[in-house]
Amino acid sequence: MIIKKEDMKTLSRPRLRDGFGTTDFLHIVPEGFRPEKCRLFSVMVLEKGCSAGRHDHTGETEIYYVIEGEGIINDNGTIRPFRTGDCNVCGDGDFHSVSNENDETLKMIAVIVND
Repeated sequence: MIIKKEDMKTLSRPRLRDGFGTTDFLHIVPEGFRPEKCRLFSVMVLEKGCSAGRHDHTGETEIYYVIEGEGIINDNGTIRPFRTGDCNVCGDGDFHSVSNENDETLKMIAVIVND
């Protein structure tokens, strides 16, 4: 199956998880095309000053893979730079947040799988 770019939808979420600014999601694998346990498969975009606030994961795992830019990630209380090529796996019972404090756009693949 091929999903054409023009068939993908972008959803903007202001103050995602009580973060700052707006987070855009390009749903590269839309609902109805994902496997049953995969609840999200998107490109997540954070412009300068935007963030996804701290949030817990229960009964699911979220994976972020940075495809462009640099941000700051809070991985269960450990705060560090999060750069192109880095991956964060936030499993059941874990928490994380991510922010972009740089001039360039931060783009990540974001996947959520129900455990």
